[in-house]
Amino acid sequence: NIRPQMDAVIQVWVNCSHDPYRKPIDDIIAAVAPRFAAWLVCESVPLPNTLHPPVPGQRTAGFSQLAFIGQPPKMTHEEFVHNWKTVQTSVAIETQANFEYRQNLVVRPLTYGAPAFVAIVEECFPAEAFNDEAAYYDAVGDAAKEAENKRLMFEACAQFMDFSRIDVIQTSQFEVRPVL
Repeated sequence: NIRPQMDAVIQVWVNCSHDPYRKPIDDIIAAVAPRFAAWLVCESVPLPNTLHPPVPGQRTAGFSQLAFIGQPPKMTHEEFVHNWKTVQTSVAIETQANFEYRQNLVVRPLTYGAPAFVAIVEECFPAEAFNDEAAYYDAVGDAAKEAENKRLMFEACAQFMDFSRIDVIQTSQFEVRPVL
């Protein structure tokens, strides 16, 4: 939905999100990306990455998929959060081959003109899942399980997601420096 589409995503932990305190970081990003947006989020990690823990300076195994989600117009914020965190979370973990699942509830945009997303999801998958739906849905060699996992996932997503208000980007995950 965003045109042009994002080229990269950076996650930065800051002690204070106020503009003057964040300005040095924004200046560094602006020097290499003339167009960027930032959001303050409340993070939850229902599935921590224990299988392929990040190593500073090295690419994490597999790939990272980030979904930037807008709220459906006819849904209250409370309904959105409930359906996402109560209904869909366990389905996402049980029906996919993800080895990390990170939920970021958007508190507010930090930059002018940032798209109106209400949630940013990050999931890490094994490399095989990039081109193989059976691997993505944790059902290699089992067509019935693949179909059922896919059905369950789409059904759960439809309860909180407007598919016309979502942007998904696949990328690599690098940890530059661990959070202290």
